[in-house]
Amino acid sequence: MAITRLGGANAITGTLPATNINDNSIGNITALPAGVGGKVLQVVYSKNTYAVNTNSTTDVDILSASGVTWETAITPSSTSSKIIIAANLYIGGYNFGGSESMYRLHTFYKIGAGSYTDLNTDVNNGIYDYNGGGLSYAYRGLYNYQITPSTTSAVTVKFQIECRSGATVDINYASEPSVCFLYEVAG
Repeated sequence: MAITRLGGANAITGTLPATNINDNSIGNITALPAGVGGKVLQVVYSKNTYAVNTNSTTDVDILSASGVTWETAITPSSTSSKIIIAANLYIGGYNFGGSESMYRLHTFYKIGAGSYTDLNTDVNNGIYDYNGGGLSYAYRGLYNYQITPSTTSAVTVKFQIECRSGATVDINYASEPSVCFLYEVAG
């Protein structure tokens, strides 16, 4: 079978009518075919610049102002949507006394006015001061999670931190901000 090459005067030019494209052209897509998800429907962004330190050995909320818990909320447009939590938190720690400096970070979410659910995504970070001269560190942690809340009510996310072994940590260390993105993705 011979292959015929079209070019020059024989080239096909023009525009196909939208009715002939049947949602297969990027410029004409109005909906994804059934069973195809992944389209980002909305994005919510929250920036936290409130610097605070803690040495609490029990979980405490990360704050956005004095006495105000840092929360980020998104309201899904469909019960089949997934929510992607993408957080970038800036945490610094120090320990002067020749031991370890550790903290544990938790991520929580709630639906509407309900109670918070722990995603059980403990993140542990820390250092150990072997020579007892004192250490400090700064850590920018990237935390990504996906949930399927099955709701069209607001989904609110917050973070808690707990220190271990006599450590002290600074949230938004050296005036560096923390950020949280919530993405609604079609299910």
